[in-house]
Order: sequence, then structure tokens, then C-alpha cells
Amino acid sequence: MQAFTFDEASHVYRLDGHRLPSVTEILAPIKPDFSMVPPAVLEAKRAFGTAVHLACELDDLGELDDDATDPAVMSCVQAWRRFRSDTGATVVMNEQRLYHPALRFAGTLDRLAYLRMKGDDQPSTWLLDIKTGAEPMPSFGVQLAGYRLLLTAQEDPGPLSSAFGEAFRSIGADSIKRASVHLDASGGYRFHEYRDPADEATFMACLAIHRFKEKHA
Repeated sequence: MQAFTFDEASHVYRLDGHRLPSVTEILAPIKPDFSMVPPAVLEAKRAFGTAVHLACELDDLGELDDDATDPAVMSCVQAWRRFRSDTGATVVMNEQRLYHPALRFAGTLDRLAYLRMKGDDQPSTWLLDIKTGAEPMPSFGVQLAGYRLLLTAQEDPGPLSSAFGEAFRSIGADSIKRASVHLDASGGYRFHEYRDPADEATFMACLAIHRFKEKHA
């Protein structure tokens, strides 16, 4: 079995010691430009987003200490709880790190969940990305398309999530829906679905650019 590792400090994925580009790195050409935002502000937002992700992960696992959680972070957790309640969410993957064995890139899926949306007769399968920013961006759909490529490349998903199990093999990539869930400090949330069929092709174009730069660096 190949050794897949992730270094938290440097945010670097490796497979058998070889560095793999992350989905975030690959999307550099199309990510929003925050160069005009002061670095201290960007760092504060990054740290807050990281804290919210961790708190929501612990909450999904039933391990969050509400009283010890920062109130601003807790407001976002309350928004995530409201989303789970509203959609009857069953989380089957939580902050799952994966790599693509053929395309040689990696990333961390925020959530894979079964949701029953308003008007649905049956739950459907969703890749979700948790955001603390208010506005959905077109690049988020491309990001989720990259995560979907990672997910559907897994030959044996059973060990990743027993709840997902054998059903994974019968799910086509196109039936896995994509959305971002934007949590805010008021305890509310915004749900945004990404439906552009060109998102996967855009991701593959960004990956080709990344490989070109690697080759000619």
C-alpha cells in the first residue's frame, strides 16, 4: 500500500515521499484576487475559517465542548447545526483527505452527505464545502469538481466510510451534487449549488497549467 501523508504545518500532501499538488494550489489561476487585502486581515480570516472547520468537525463527531468554544465560532456552529437539521443531513465523510492515483493530486473534502432537500422524495448525495465568507464564487464550483474527481477515483471506498459502503460503486459521478454552505456570525447559513458541467473541464485545464509550470520551472 502506498504511503499517503499530510503535513499540517506546511499543508503539503505526499505519496510515497513525493509531493502532490493540492486542489487549492491547482486552482491558483482562477482563485479570487485578495492582493489588495492587508496580510493581517487575510491571516485573521484564515485562522477563523480554520477554527470554524475544526469546531464543525468536532460537532459532527459529537465531541464539541460548546462552553469552551469561542462565541463567534459557536455562532457558525449553530448555523451548521441548523443546516443539518433543515436538510436531515447524514454525514458519511468528514474532512476526508484523498489523492488521485492517476492524476497525482490531493485534497481534503469537507463533507460528503446525504441530504433531503425541499421537494425531494429521496435523499441525494452531496459534496459540501463549508465557507465562512458570505459570497459564493465561480471557482468554488471548480474546487468541488476537483474533489469529486478525487472521490470517484477511489477503488475501495469502504474503509473511508462504512456508512457509504458498497452504495458508492453504483453512484455515477454526475449524480453527486456539489454545493457550498456559507455560515455566518448571526447563526444563519446560505446554501449554493454548483451545476456548471464545464467545472470539471476547467479544473483539468488548471491541472494542465500546473503541470506545465512544474515541467518548465
